[in-house]
Amino acid sequence: MTFTICIKTSTLTKTTHYTGYQQKLFDEIKRLKEVEGYGYKRISYILYGKGYRSIRTDSILRYNYIYSIYKKGKIREKRINREFKTTLKDIMVYESL
Repeated sequence: MTFTICIKTSTLTKTTHYTGYQQKLFDEIKRLKEVEGYGYKRISYILYGKGYRSIRTDSILRYNYIYSIYKKGKIREKRINREFKTTLKDIMVYESL
């Protein structure tokens, strides 16, 4: 018997492009948005109170920056966690006498 299995996956490439601080910041924003139900402006005030700053410029995290982190993080999660269908091709069964 011979067959070909075709497998697609998104985990063959590097999936951890976030630094530890970036991942921690995204997780906190995601929790505040999805679990607590806060808006972006409120999240900005909460993170400022906790001492979070922007990664590149070390400035205050404004609500538009919070929105960008959340939106792009969700796109990234969706890309990394997507599922692909496994297919079987060229199935051949040989009879032996």
